Amino acid sequence: QQVRGEERQIGFGFIEDSPWEGDRTRWEFKDWGNKSQDLLPNSVVRLEGVSVNEWNGKRSININQTSRVSVLKEGSGTPVVPTSEPITIQQASQGESTVSIVARVLSVAPDQIVRRDGSGVIDVVRGRVGDQTGSIGFLSWRALDVKEGDLVKIENAQVKRFRDTPEINIGDYTKIEPYHDGSFPSTDDIQEGSKSTIMSLRDGMRDVEIELQVVDWSVRSFTTKDGEAREVRSGEVQDPSGRCRLTSWGKVDLQPGSFIRVTGARVQAWQGSPDLVMDDPDQIEILEKAPFGPIDSSNHWVEEDLDALTSGGSRRGVSTTGRIVSVRSDSGIILRCTKEGCRRVLRDGMCGEHGEVEGSEDLRLMMVIDSGVSNASLLVSREPAESVIGKSFQDIAEQIRSGGRDAFAATLKKRFLGRRVTVNGRAINDDRGCMIQAESVSVLEANPVEIAESAIERWGVVL
Repeated sequence: QQVRGEERQIGFGFIEDSPWEGDRTRWEFKDWGNKSQDLLPNSVVRLEGVSVNEWNGKRSININQTSRVSVLKEGSGTPVVPTSEPITIQQASQGESTVSIVARVLSVAPDQIVRRDGSGVIDVVRGRVGDQTGSIGFLSWRALDVKEGDLVKIENAQVKRFRDTPEINIGDYTKIEPYHDGSFPSTDDIQEGSKSTIMSLRDGMRDVEIELQVVDWSVRSFTTKDGEAREVRSGEVQDPSGRCRLTSWGKVDLQPGSFIRVTGARVQAWQGSPDLVMDDPDQIEILEKAPFGPIDSSNHWVEEDLDALTSGGSRRGVSTTGRIVSVRSDSGIILRCTKEGCRRVLRDGMCGEHGEVEGSEDLRLMMVIDSGVSNASLLVSREPAESVIGKSFQDIAEQIRSGGRDAFAATLKKRFLGRRVTVNGRAINDDRGCMIQAESVSVLEANPVEIAESAIERWGVVL
């Protein structure tokens, strides 16, 4: 930034008040006092002697040379040293920090954001930029003089995460200038390399381009709160990396088995999994030539290590193997709320949403599956539980009524603890960890000879 005719590099970022409350206010801050060692991400600090600046209706904090920063809770990471040295988009996407990148503009369009207090809208610019390592969306709070295909250098931009997706924020202190590099990849090359797969989808992504096969497609009619009759179309789609749902708010009719290319889609979490949403039928192109080989939709499970599932995003249509290391004592018959649209589990006859209700019986098993490195909660609903136990719901209910819940839990532990299983279903990752919702569970038969040989080879035992 130019200060009295001299260019200086100033650290800046975002800071929130009330760190122990759910409702917080976020402001920008500028570090004029070189105190980055005390301003690590996720740290809790007390600021004294700072000043407040207001410009264009936005307030920010200036941390000056004489300001005092007291660290109440240590953060993580290394201090951010202001630099104009560009990094790749792949590197910029790893965390939340101030970055400089060289990238080609893939898309750019004006947009509006509704103010939180409902007092009006804010004009912004959205788009996407890319390089040889990938692409990333951007949000600019000021007008931009760029167009699709431009190669630019972006300095002092802030990377923030929108839901599970990194996004470049361009503010008042961000510098954008043309860049010249004859060897930089073209727009077509970057877009071809930036095509998404179902496995790579993350909640909050925008401008997604992806090629899919339609499994099923249906239309649902509903009435809005304002009394307006509307239709929404949705169905299951797949590619070699997995399955997800596709929702269209525009009128488009798709045939099961057809191949499509979707452009400009956004990703929203639905029942814990990231799924695709589009608003305009022009975003779909019917492909005459299949972009990948045939897939059996009735048995399409993508095999993944449990370690990869626990460290990645939420996914559907996955298969993994591990060992059962825990069986929860509340496995068995449960009661669910009977109110329309609610299936919450009752606690002491109470629904968290509707209070005291008469519940309906259901079957659920709760376990922990472990790979030796990672583990995940395993939820087995009624049908897969009946299948893996080998008994009907009625027989299991009668067993629990006659012998008690503890006795039933003991039989489950005796049968499943320590056994290796293969699970097909959905993996959901959030702040609480990873949970796998099983659609089928199969117990792998143990071969003592193979187990012994594996242990001997792993530990180098000499007999």
